[in-house]
Amino acid sequence: MTSQLPQKEAPVPRQGQLLQLNWIRAVAALLVVAYHCEVTMILPKYFGVSTFPLFKAGHSGVQLFFVLSGFVIYLAHHRDSEGNGSMVARFLTKRFRRIYPSLWIVLVPLIVLSFLGFATRVPDSADVVLSLLILPVKEEVILATEWTLRHEILFYALFACFLWNRKIGFWLLVTWGFIGLPLALFGDKGWLIDFIFNNNHVLFLCGVGIAWLYIRGHSAGGPYFLLAGLIVFAVTFYFAMSKQIPPNGELLLFGLGAAGIIHGACSMPSLNRKIAPLEEAGAASYALYLIHYPLISLLAKIAVKLNATIAAPRALYFVTIIAICQMAAIVFHRLIEAPLMKAAWMQRLFLSTGTTTIASGFQGASRDIADRNVPAPSSD
Repeated sequence: MTSQLPQKEAPVPRQGQLLQLNWIRAVAALLVVAYHCEVTMILPKYFGVSTFPLFKAGHSGVQLFFVLSGFVIYLAHHRDSEGNGSMVARFLTKRFRRIYPSLWIVLVPLIVLSFLGFATRVPDSADVVLSLLILPVKEEVILATEWTLRHEILFYALFACFLWNRKIGFWLLVTWGFIGLPLALFGDKGWLIDFIFNNNHVLFLCGVGIAWLYIRGHSAGGPYFLLAGLIVFAVTFYFAMSKQIPPNGELLLFGLGAAGIIHGACSMPSLNRKIAPLEEAGAASYALYLIHYPLISLLAKIAVKLNATIAAPRALYFVTIIAICQMAAIVFHRLIEAPLMKAAWMQRLFLSTGTTTIASGFQGASRDIADRNVPAPSSD
């Protein structure tokens, strides 16, 4: 369908851009926001009944994002010189610049509100420091969705090892990604072991794997990969709504479906077109990740009060909450996140690594994609 759009609405992208990845990011983020809206509105203190049971499986957007993250990070940095400290510093600086400042802008008001009593639990100093640094915690206290960022940061740390030494880094990544599968058979391992060897980590490696195939031109059968991925994802989604699949099995099946979707979509040049609404939503997906959960809580409270006097359908409240979250994310991205990324001091922070850009086919554009890549919100 997208291949039939008029040329003026779908300009040919610059060489190497993969605009379809922004579509995937937009859909993944909205899936998780819809999930959080569903599980929030169903709470007794709000509406107490399900509105859209379909979105009880919306947490699958997390798995989709983790696979996407592995894909774009490897795609962007696979040609970085091995053992080049400046390259490693460049990678880490860009990751810091992309993740931390915007997060801090959201965390600080939440921390202040928590100390003022607008939270179920007041954070202690350790909670605050660990949240600001995105380090492992036993329990999320300030921003419930931050757990995905903690796994993302761990992936970045190990990928930096890979950039420094391919052989050692490769085996660290493989061990880290796959050891969680047999460890899942053992109970009571402790929260830190569960965090370090979480089964979600294999999804990053799935993304790295399909990026490796894509780079080497193994893109034949793109439509079949896409179709197969959509089928696996949709079937898993259906059974996940009623919890008919064990959690680890569900996670792996969503990851398999996500890998098929991403590899298939990227292997189809006809899909590499700009669709303005999805492009906008994809660009604002990190902003949506950061602000949606507290915003849903606030908007659900308002909806309950309105519903006491205006008996509107719950579905209308649901859709309105989702729309407000998306619009707020776009505003946050345009007025705060994007200007922050372009700020002179941020650029100097990036340039201080003293590295130069490596010219390589689609690498420049894929770096831009990696700069925009962020994890999805939490399913917990």
